[in-house]
Amino acid sequence: MGLNGIHYCRNQYINTQLAAGITLDPNIIVMESEPSTQRQPSPNPMLKRAFSLPITQYAWREVRKGHPSVALEQLKVPVMHNLAPGEVLVQVEAAALNPIGYKLMSMLPNTVAKRPHTAENDFTGIVVASQGVTEFKHGDAVCGWVSQSMSQMTSQGALCHFVRVRADHCVRRPHNVTPIQAAGVCLAGLSAYKLLFEDAKVKAGQRIFINNGSGGVGSFAIQLAKASGCHVTATASSTTRNFVLRLGADEVVDYQTEPVAQFLVKNPPEILFDAIVDCHGLSPDLYNNCEHYLKPEGIFATVAPATPSLFATATAGAGLFGRALRPAWLGGVSRNLRLLNLENSKDDLRALGDFISSGKVTPAVDSVFKFDDIFLAYERLMSGRAQGKVVVVVDSDLYVEQKHGKPKSI
Repeated sequence: MGLNGIHYCRNQYINTQLAAGITLDPNIIVMESEPSTQRQPSPNPMLKRAFSLPITQYAWREVRKGHPSVALEQLKVPVMHNLAPGEVLVQVEAAALNPIGYKLMSMLPNTVAKRPHTAENDFTGIVVASQGVTEFKHGDAVCGWVSQSMSQMTSQGALCHFVRVRADHCVRRPHNVTPIQAAGVCLAGLSAYKLLFEDAKVKAGQRIFINNGSGGVGSFAIQLAKASGCHVTATASSTTRNFVLRLGADEVVDYQTEPVAQFLVKNPPEILFDAIVDCHGLSPDLYNNCEHYLKPEGIFATVAPATPSLFATATAGAGLFGRALRPAWLGGVSRNLRLLNLENSKDDLRALGDFISSGKVTPAVDSVFKFDDIFLAYERLMSGRAQGKVVVVVDSDLYVEQKHGKPKSI
């Protein structure tokens, strides 16, 4: 019998006994314990490993639509031992928050979001079980993400102690980063990679404009573009200017002085940009006016418009593509528009990992919070002042370690 079968039999036995009203010996299994509480070890190595994992865990579950303080509850949920072929079970050390998390939380009705489910996407941790997976073994450190489609199918997410995920959504954790740095790599890094290399098709020697350079996606985009030999102009505030310059930006536009599109229309670059990568997605003006500062053959690549409501987001998206498809004599914009469609790619994850392992890209960490302080973490992210990723530490020992020595960042 394989490890997966052992977990299944154990779970079936426990459920049968509990249904019959039988009190289980705590030396056999612990149902109402903290996630770290474990059964007495077995002399059989496979049984020892199977019974060393808890049955339940605490997770931040998205249970209703609204602000994170309304939408989230910390609940006890099962640890998903019954893995499908190609899946791994990862003991989460740290997770990272993403703006798309709280935006969808506030925007989507329960039926569309398929609540309840565990919140957030990005995590890093240790593989503790697998089914039909050869790339990873027990004890491997990985960073990974739970895509939106996977979350809706499995109710899994990153803000928990154990996450069940497809192995192709994980990559080995680069040796030169800490768990806290690795927590926010996948979603933001993969978004930046796809925007640059698949949507904007950037090449060495090109001049690239990156909007929102200090955010999670923008901080990766600047470094990836510079590592590829591009000249980078990025937007920042007066507060984040130095941070964006440390990331590698050659020039900085202060969006607080005047609207970015208005500034670029008045002050177009001597050599027009080859590509614009909009990591903000809040205003259509940057695209609507880009003929003034983007080459005719240039590409405007953007994340999805982010507005407070589903209707407003759909309207903004339709407006962008309406201008892109409309002929110039009817007020259209004659520049190629690409909207990020973020799907998992094992090859892209590996390429991103190689950039980090080589030292060309360093994940930027803004702040670190305890698992129980999730609302403070969202408050920081939603302030708009974060420089890099906001990380939530699930492993309490890791939180103590980082307090004694802040992880290296940009």
